[in-house]
Amino acid sequence: MKRAIAITAILFPPILMVVLLLLPELNAVIQVPIFHFYIVTFFTFTSAVVALLLASVLGGQSLYRHRLLATAFASMAAIFFIHGTTTSGALILEFNPGIRWAAWLTLFVGGLLFALAGFDRPVTPLKPVHYRIINWAVAVFYILFMGVVYLRPEWLTTIDEAAGPFHSQVAFWLTLVVWIYASIRFGQLWRETRNQVDGTMAVIAIWLLWATVSMHQFSTWQLSWWLYHVLLLGSVLLAFVALVIEYEQIRFFRPTWYYFAIGLVVTALMTLLTSYLLSVVVEQEFLASPNAEEAIVQARILGLLIASVSLGALFFTLLVVVRRAEKLLGERTDELTVAYQNLQASEALRADLTDMVVHDLRSPLTGINLSIDMLVESLTDPKKAAFQERFLGNARSSIQRMLNLINQLLDMTRFEAGQLELNQSSWPISELLQTRAKAFAVQSEANEINIIVEPADTLPAVYADANFIGRVLDNLIDNALKFTESGGTISLLAQPNGANVLVQVQDTGEGIPEEDLASIFDKYAQVKGKKSQEDRQGTGLGLTFCKLVVEAHNGRIWVDSQVGVGSTFSFTLPISHG
Repeated sequence: MKRAIAITAILFPPILMVVLLLLPELNAVIQVPIFHFYIVTFFTFTSAVVALLLASVLGGQSLYRHRLLATAFASMAAIFFIHGTTTSGALILEFNPGIRWAAWLTLFVGGLLFALAGFDRPVTPLKPVHYRIINWAVAVFYILFMGVVYLRPEWLTTIDEAAGPFHSQVAFWLTLVVWIYASIRFGQLWRETRNQVDGTMAVIAIWLLWATVSMHQFSTWQLSWWLYHVLLLGSVLLAFVALVIEYEQIRFFRPTWYYFAIGLVVTALMTLLTSYLLSVVVEQEFLASPNAEEAIVQARILGLLIASVSLGALFFTLLVVVRRAEKLLGERTDELTVAYQNLQASEALRADLTDMVVHDLRSPLTGINLSIDMLVESLTDPKKAAFQERFLGNARSSIQRMLNLINQLLDMTRFEAGQLELNQSSWPISELLQTRAKAFAVQSEANEINIIVEPADTLPAVYADANFIGRVLDNLIDNALKFTESGGTISLLAQPNGANVLVQVQDTGEGIPEEDLASIFDKYAQVKGKKSQEDRQGTGLGLTFCKLVVEAHNGRIWVDSQVGVGSTFSFTLPISHG
């Protein structure tokens, strides 16, 4: 939908110009200098507000091309203001050649600044010194041009007489070229960045390209000539709307700036419209009425009515603005509420994690303490001397459990940050399955659970980090032991699966409830079951660790489970091609 609107907006101006060129009877002459003065003034005022809002929205850390857009709108506003003040019959009676030069330079300087802004690309950004030089050059040029228009307009007359009409064609082609270039550059930038401001400026650049054709190639006061005023005004309003939308999305939203920008534009529009209508009515009344006093009274009454209507419209508009601001503040409040709830949830998770870690560390620490106590007693009791090696072995086992927990926490953090590198090599997965089954043999026998290793007969080697994959299997086997009742079976399986090897840890335990399957690999996830929670207490990080390790190998991990039947955890590893 947006693309269709953009294409229509881009194609409408040239189609209209072609129609007016082919049907000259439609290309009416509308010579209204006073209205021209007012529309130019409104464009000037709105452009200044857009430049101010642009600087406010994008901020001091914004891209230099976006800052140059603020400079472009401010420059066009300032130069076009000269165009408005030199309109014959508005503020001055005699002709000033500055009106023509200001119109030319409004589009040329704007196009030049747009084109220069297009040089600021992601790969080759503009430097601060370039930005400052451009701004100073524009400021100096404007002061000099304003001095010539108001103090030495005869200089412009001399140039017109000596170089015309050749210089008007030079101005046309130079302006056309810079706007074509700006359109192409911002179109490319939008495709690269998908930035809303870049896309909007690409459309505006195309509009002002057509405005250049309208101003230079059609006679003054014709409908086709008025088109360039409409395009100028439309471009600044489009930029204004786009920036307001952009401003509404930022987190540090301030209603004062929002009201200031929209209120200024609406107030200017109402004021200029009221002034124009009142001046037209007063002029008509004086011309039509032989009694000046009666005309003045009627004009005063009509002025009050017009002012009431315009101020009422202004009040209604500002009411809509305030309501919109109130809605936006409500949305920000809702966002803060959600953020606070998430913070509370994170704090609860942190507390739970602390309890889990303390629990997991308490058990091995207790084991170490008991082993040391028994070892000390064995030094004075000859009967217990034969068990010293066993006590040391228990202490080492408890220390290893603590190290495994700490390493798992640290490795998970590194995996999530992308800072942990794998030490991959080619090795047979069947040997690792046998090794891990033997490591859990004592625990499985104590729980009267049978561990079976059944790899496929012809199984290719895998290309993986043996240490991390071993820890994945340790987590899966440990979970299976926790959730499998005495007399159950745990099967370690492996078989070829396309370009991968499929590894599975299958148990005949109580299974996982369906509502827990979706979050089983989430951090801190815990599954409740028939066994006491104390027996299976953990950090809830084991399966999350497994997922991170498998995905780091470009594999995937999943679970199939049925309550009362058992669970099968499956993951894939790449086949070694070495």
